[in-house]
Amino acid sequence: MHFHQSLFLLVATTSSALGSYSPLWTFDGSNDHKVKLVNDPVMGGQSNSDYTVDDDADRLNWNGEVKIVPSLSAPGFCNLETSKNYMDKFPDASGSTHLTLLVKTTTPEYNGFKVSFAADTINPQFKCFKADFVIDPNSVDEETGYNVVRIPYNEFSNNWSSYTGEPIVKCSDDASVCPSEKNKKDIQQLGLWAEGAAGVFNLDLLGFYFETIEENTIEEPTPTLANSDLLALWTFDGENEHEIKLTNDPVMGGNSVSNYTVTEDNFVEWNGDCKIVPSLSAPGFCNLESKKNYDKFPDASGATHLSMLVKSSTPDYKGFKVSFAANTLNPQFKSFKADFFINDGVLDEDTGFTKVSVPFGEFSNNWSSYTGEPIVKCSDDASVCPTEKDKQKIQQLGLWAEGIEGEFNLEILGMYAETVKAVESVKESTCTVQQHLLFKITESSADVGLPNGTADESLAQAVCCDSQFAAYPEPRNFYLDHQLFARLDKNGVNTFYDSSCGIPVMKAPIGRTYEEFKEDTSEHGWPSFRGEEIIEENITVGEDGLTIYSKCGTKLGTYETDDSGTRACLDLVCIAGQEQ
Repeated sequence: MHFHQSLFLLVATTSSALGSYSPLWTFDGSNDHKVKLVNDPVMGGQSNSDYTVDDDADRLNWNGEVKIVPSLSAPGFCNLETSKNYMDKFPDASGSTHLTLLVKTTTPEYNGFKVSFAADTINPQFKCFKADFVIDPNSVDEETGYNVVRIPYNEFSNNWSSYTGEPIVKCSDDASVCPSEKNKKDIQQLGLWAEGAAGVFNLDLLGFYFETIEENTIEEPTPTLANSDLLALWTFDGENEHEIKLTNDPVMGGNSVSNYTVTEDNFVEWNGDCKIVPSLSAPGFCNLESKKNYDKFPDASGATHLSMLVKSSTPDYKGFKVSFAANTLNPQFKSFKADFFINDGVLDEDTGFTKVSVPFGEFSNNWSSYTGEPIVKCSDDASVCPTEKDKQKIQQLGLWAEGIEGEFNLEILGMYAETVKAVESVKESTCTVQQHLLFKITESSADVGLPNGTADESLAQAVCCDSQFAAYPEPRNFYLDHQLFARLDKNGVNTFYDSSCGIPVMKAPIGRTYEEFKEDTSEHGWPSFRGEEIIEENITVGEDGLTIYSKCGTKLGTYETDDSGTRACLDLVCIAGQEQ
């Protein structure tokens, strides 16, 4: 949906008190129509609304509340429209490109507003053309002081759900549901809806109009990545500041709690406790995000990563997620979301904070509302991935502690867009991995999950043998993508071999059950081995005392310490070799 007048050139308009807008329905007596109000008439709906027409100000004010329909356990609707289904006359809008509203609202956060028009139909109630709209407070008509909402006709559809008002078939997918020029010429009814989203709403309407608008290639300059390694999206130093909204398990009896402070040193400290929701017997969530659903952020198109400068006294907490919403009317549930892990970050020497960079290719807008984890991954289906247009039109940013029980702390200096460019470098390999590894490992390339990784090098070669990636492991939970535990013997001892020279380096499970081995790996995100599972005669330790190598020189992973003692935390790509 287009909101910014600077992006358009008005080319075919009539002359009126309102300048460029050609009126369809106003309240000044020139284009007046009787009003019909419909509030959830069936299935026990409880939504209600009322309106007044201010004759002195030539405007209509509509107030109401959309409530849950008990029999459906879903929000109902309120509808305000012209009262005659078939006989009303409206100006010929053929040739126009947009249906335009001049409106104000005291409830800009309400996200259930829709607009409709009926034409050439004997069933205007269910076969009208309908589209969502949002009210951008920054798009103001200077002459009237009202917000301008422009809806392109190609966002309307006459095939929509009678339960939610959302399109079943979109105009962009099937031209047969789009308005035609004849439909725009023969408009017979206009309407407004508050539908599909529970909540109190207000709409102050000056009128419906049509416009003919031609897109202009000239846009106002915006900050870009051209002159900065990190493009600031949200900081707390007054330069890129936004109001903060905090949400702690608002439904289903959630007990999670959190609070935040903005410090004098220009960072946010966020502390909380993600607790079990009793009715679900599963962890809930806490969410800190920019308050407005439709805030403006710098253009991040061209960026490869969403980065954060953070600190944490709970770096092992595994429930941190980051989100951004763009080009959506439902930022709460259709934002793009991804996990991030403090321990995967790198110290930024200039600020003293840890930089955690999340590739945009790890975000998905199809995720579970119970766990926050992706239902469909970007790597599996491009339709859930952020596009360049999404990165250009970010409207909300957020941080989450979700799906993992426990106390958490996060200090946030800022959120940024970053372009990590692949660089040409001489690969300094200490070994060469086998051509045919187990678990289909060689199908993964180094440009997935490694900064500056390239597609011409396998992930296994980079992580296990290439010295320029000595500090980097494979992506967390990589073993899940390759179905490790579905390929192992549940009832026996499994041997893992060096991916280069094929010598045995680990055996598991030994001294514990298969399920304990699996649970240990799941908890940490990498295959995890204990004590007697390590074939010590084939293992060496680096000078740092932490990095684990096979005696062939292949880097396997690191030694880590947790509540259960020391464990070998290894990269699956490095222990997936064929026995030699």
